[in-house]
Amino acid sequence: MTSEIAVMNQRAVALAADSAVTLIGGGTVAVRNDHRKLFNLIERRPIGMMFFGVADMMGHPWEHLIEHYQKKVRPKPFAHVRDYAVSFSAMLDNLEEFFPRAKQRDEYRRLLASVFRYIFHLAQFMSDNADGERQGDNAILEAAIERVWRDYQFREDGSPRTDLSCFPPNFGTAVQREYAQQIEEIVAYGFGQFQLSAGAMQRLREIAIYAVVKDLFLEDVTGLVFAGFGEDERYPNVVTYFASAIVGGYLKRAEASADAIDTETKSKIRVFADSEVTNAFIRGIDFNLERRLYGGFRMMMGGLVDQVIAAFPQADAAQRDEVRARFQNGFVPRYGEAVRGRSADVLQQTFIKPILRVLEIASRTELAETAKELIGLNIFKKRIMAQKETVGGAIDVAMITRENGFQWFSRQGEG
Repeated sequence: MTSEIAVMNQRAVALAADSAVTLIGGGTVAVRNDHRKLFNLIERRPIGMMFFGVADMMGHPWEHLIEHYQKKVRPKPFAHVRDYAVSFSAMLDNLEEFFPRAKQRDEYRRLLASVFRYIFHLAQFMSDNADGERQGDNAILEAAIERVWRDYQFREDGSPRTDLSCFPPNFGTAVQREYAQQIEEIVAYGFGQFQLSAGAMQRLREIAIYAVVKDLFLEDVTGLVFAGFGEDERYPNVVTYFASAIVGGYLKRAEASADAIDTETKSKIRVFADSEVTNAFIRGIDFNLERRLYGGFRMMMGGLVDQVIAAFPQADAAQRDEVRARFQNGFVPRYGEAVRGRSADVLQQTFIKPILRVLEIASRTELAETAKELIGLNIFKKRIMAQKETVGGAIDVAMITRENGFQWFSRQGEG
């Protein structure tokens, strides 16, 4: 795992990353604390890059790919940070020197196996949280398959989910044609032991295509963070990409987030990967605790409605059901959202805004120190709670300004 952060104001952006990486091979899991994840993407330019998540692409460490970009591509200065993200990720398309077509079939297997693991995990979650009479395992698995299929089709707001722009038109048809044998093999290996309907099996074949071309990342991914200044940018910007696999010669990728400083937004903090302690410090509450509290509130409100309805046994059954449905589907969610909104306001005013106001006037050195200390909180938690130290080692910190470019504040192996 990894803990990384970007802290910025109108003067500079500070990047910080720990040096722990989890290596998995032959059934053995090992953690090393000497991995570099923060780089000056182009020497003597105010642009930095970090990566988190999967530490390589088809066996090639990201630092080797960054070195190739620096030496072979040597791009001209770009107007915007986003242009660097586009340029670097596009460099990986059809890069036969690193990613031979013959090995991309194995890469596709890895991608699809990762998505299918997600389906099984979802089915297990649905089984553990099933209300009422337990469904059969096949029925739950088919429900999980259907949910994932629909997630690839539609966003949470119901709008259609588009194909990724990184692929040429009708790329799904090319994937279906080129990887037909792999699709049948992986579907049979993963789900052949279950007595699934023909419709569910067809959904899996379609998921095998959507997993590549759709703008959804259920698989293992690498996060690529690009930060600094383009030629036309007065204030710092941070652009994050998700990248997962190279299939049919193209890297599956998409922009995940973009953070910009301007005359209105004068400071910002963006955390990445395993940074729950940083989030808790900034927001005043742990994400998991917050989720449990809201979930518990909704459950208690629902239970209260049932108890109130039960206190009127003489009422008509149909009338009781109508009142129960009206409260459970209307008032309980509404009050839940009201509590969440009030809590968010308190967190914003009490914790988040005071920190951001201080960062607005922070010096460059103070930004760098803040970034380093916030990463240190995550390392300290792992150590003090005797957890596996998947976040740890030396902390690399860099400051990036328009006038001075990329400068190291602290770097592993240097004092």
